[in-house]
Amino acid sequence: MMRSKNSRFNSIRVKWTIVLLLLCIVPLLGSTLFLTQYLGDVIRDDNEQIAGQTLQMNVDRIEEWVQQKAGAVAGLVATHKELAALKPETLFPVLQILDDSDSQSEGYSLIDKKGQLLNMMKMTADMSKADYFLKAKETNAFSISSMSYLEPLKKYIIPIIVPVQDDSGKFAGGIAFSLTPDVLGEMAKTIKLQDTGYGYLVSADGTYYTSSDPERIGKNMKDFASTPEMTKAFDKMLANDSGSVTYRENGQNIVNYYQTVPNTGWKLVISVPESEITATVDQAMLFSMIIVGVVVVLVAAVSVFLTRMVSKPLIAVSHTMNLAAAGDLTQRIQTRSRDEIGQMSHDINTMLGSFADIIQKIERTVSRVSDASAELLGAAGESAQASGAIAAAITGVAAGAKVQAQGAEQSSRATEEMAVGVQRISESAANVSDQSEGAASEVENGNREIESAIEQMNVIASAANVTAERVTELAGRSDEIGEIVALISDMANQTSLLSLNASIEAARAGEHGRGFSVVASEVKKLAAHTDELANNIKEIIGFIQESTASTSDSMQNSIAEIGKGISRMESVGMSFQQLRTLIREVSTQMQDVSATTQQLSAGAEEITASVEEMFTVAKESSSHAESVSASAHQQNALMDEISLSTRQLNEMMLELKQTIDVFKV
Repeated sequence: MMRSKNSRFNSIRVKWTIVLLLLCIVPLLGSTLFLTQYLGDVIRDDNEQIAGQTLQMNVDRIEEWVQQKAGAVAGLVATHKELAALKPETLFPVLQILDDSDSQSEGYSLIDKKGQLLNMMKMTADMSKADYFLKAKETNAFSISSMSYLEPLKKYIIPIIVPVQDDSGKFAGGIAFSLTPDVLGEMAKTIKLQDTGYGYLVSADGTYYTSSDPERIGKNMKDFASTPEMTKAFDKMLANDSGSVTYRENGQNIVNYYQTVPNTGWKLVISVPESEITATVDQAMLFSMIIVGVVVVLVAAVSVFLTRMVSKPLIAVSHTMNLAAAGDLTQRIQTRSRDEIGQMSHDINTMLGSFADIIQKIERTVSRVSDASAELLGAAGESAQASGAIAAAITGVAAGAKVQAQGAEQSSRATEEMAVGVQRISESAANVSDQSEGAASEVENGNREIESAIEQMNVIASAANVTAERVTELAGRSDEIGEIVALISDMANQTSLLSLNASIEAARAGEHGRGFSVVASEVKKLAAHTDELANNIKEIIGFIQESTASTSDSMQNSIAEIGKGISRMESVGMSFQQLRTLIREVSTQMQDVSATTQQLSAGAEEITASVEEMFTVAKESSSHAESVSASAHQQNALMDEISLSTRQLNEMMLELKQTIDVFKV
């Protein structure tokens, strides 16, 4: 049997292996991608929450520190009412003590309500146009100026003014002091996020107050924007009070979380590489890919084993059926399973055994019919020879009757010879009649055997129909199993959904839900395994349904072939009926011949008894001889027809025997 080049891909073993791999790998990849995405979102949310908490904590710390510095001055003035007059001789000694006790603040000065500044070194300056002075005068609250570089001291300072009110609560001036960004830098150094994330402060216009790079202090952050993307990110940062922006710098994405410090306009920024945020996700992805690879190998091995176990009996069934189609009915399917395939194999073995018994019976019947046909053919030949002898004898009788008038002696001898010939004719007719009866009996036996064979073929057709019904019932049972498998799959999906909800609830519960999370994970694995097994069973049931459908079609074809065999056997039966009719006619005619020969014998006796009536008897004998000759010729033609029918029957038996010889039983 020729196989196509892609027969390997037509193998059910390869198809089932591919299906099992797809059923396991596709959901696994989907769930892995989903969990990785979900885990990435959770980690990003957690990181944003941590960054927000870190920002809020440090913003509160900086605000509290600024409030503390301004509150110390405001508290001092509130405690000592005499300082509200802003008299230098009264206020400077107190401020000197405050300056000496606080290393984080310096440069205490007095600013009157007109904006004239006077410090402890008797230096003056006009601050009436300064923004922070105007804001303090308008709001009666402390105000912070932008950072500036103090050339004499060679350092940056951040001026702050604390307003002072008179007895009526109106703005009377203020006490100014300066903060150094070094203190803010020390605060920023304590801000950490992930491995290399750090914090820094910028002003409302983007000037660096603190930075890990000292060269950036006092410069605007936009000056360091190397791409339009960074410029856009900095503009968004300065335009909003809080949020996050991402830009690419030095070949990696940088995430910046920012928040405005109240009452200052400063923005605290925390920068962290995005790769550090997603490092956990990347590790999880790598681990997942390793798991997927291991699962692929395991599933491939299991699928190959399962498909081989399932396809092996099907291959045995196919091989046996191919041999049976070629005529070998001696083969049987070896099976030990008790499932549907095992039951089908048992039924096929039973069917092959039944076919073998039927073929053996037909073969025996054909042999007996063939023998009877041969005997009938021989009898027909002998009958033809006897008919020829009768014709010759009758011719002799006619010749004797013509010469009977020439002499009594010759008539006497002719009469004696005629008597002898008539006696032989009578004996031959009797033999032919007996042989015709025997042939009729054999034909009757052959007809009964044919009818028995037809009944056996009908039994085979009924058995094949019962087998087809059982195959159909098996397909129905397979559908019921498919519905049960679908129900199991739905239950597995519900269990998986419940395990997912349990995992979410366990995650919300934190440390207290860790044990419940482990249980939920095991339930999810069990649900996934159940769903996988349900899908495997569903595929097997689908293949069984296809096999039962194919078997049903094959049974229908077998039933059709059996019907053809019944038709042919019925045709043979009809031939036997015709043969039986012809033999009966031959037997009847042979009886007529026997009666005629008896009459001839009586006539011969009368000729012997009375010579005087010889001439008359000779005429009568001549007349009877012509009649007998005609009957002999008619009998000879009838025997030729019998011989022809017998040959045709013999040829039909040979053809049927050749058809049966194809089968091995």
